[in-house]
Amino acid sequence: MKKLLFVYNPHSGKGKIGKSLSEIVCIFTEAGYSVTVHPTSGPRDGENFIKENAKEFALVAVAGGDGMLHEMFNGVIASGADVRCGYIPSGTINDFASSLGISKIPEEAAKTAVSENYKGVDAGLWNGNVFSYVAAFGMFTDVGYSTDQKIKNALGPVAYYLDVLKDMDMKNFRASSVHAKLTVNGETYEDDFIFALAGSTRSVAGLTSLIPEDASMEDGLLDYTFIKTPKNLIELDKIRNTLLLRTFDPDVIISGKTTSLIVEADRPVKWTLDGELGGETATAEITILPRIIKIAV
Repeated sequence: MKKLLFVYNPHSGKGKIGKSLSEIVCIFTEAGYSVTVHPTSGPRDGENFIKENAKEFALVAVAGGDGMLHEMFNGVIASGADVRCGYIPSGTINDFASSLGISKIPEEAAKTAVSENYKGVDAGLWNGNVFSYVAAFGMFTDVGYSTDQKIKNALGPVAYYLDVLKDMDMKNFRASSVHAKLTVNGETYEDDFIFALAGSTRSVAGLTSLIPEDASMEDGLLDYTFIKTPKNLIELDKIRNTLLLRTFDPDVIISGKTTSLIVEADRPVKWTLDGELGGETATAEITILPRIIKIAV
């Protein structure tokens, strides 16, 4: 009998996965799998358990938010196992699931996980650390790891948008601004930026307007967006309009596709990896890991 490892975060998204746990395991067993269940006990517990045990299983499935997905990518890649993966989104935002069209209904997502319909998706490396869909810094990214989990559970995406919209004021840009040099595709851009991302996703914190419309999770390329710090209200309006229309005016936004890029800031900057605090550094090198994870969709 095929073996399936199921790792889940019991606290993600108000702990809603607990209500569906029995049904999920039944779906897995009815698909012909012998199931090992592992609830996580703290940060990186899921990652470490997957890393140590993935080679024993035909399929690794996880349930939780984007942080749990981040742990699965890191665990599977670190294990060196050629194992298929499944994802049951039960977090607050679930950017990755939205990008791939995976159902937010746990039972439906469980059926997808054992459907044998796998897609190879890209991941990324940020200073040698694996991320599943996005590495970013700036005013939008603070929201993901500074908003209390209880608030995110209570308000859902509203908690994110409230903080983002609160910062959309000229007086806040100076504090959020980072002077940095971006080296990408043989070109160098030096400017002040309020936001930057690189990854393989179609939304960040539920916001699709930050990502180019032709973004892909399986083309072997990073999509990048760097928003310049507005110097006046005219530039601020231009940023708002270009994001609304997703036209990405080069006067205010640097964007494109690449296999790698380097960001050199004038001071250490907090980065978020997949919505969680990834680290603080002045220099970041980001590269693509093309179609490295096979995930059920």
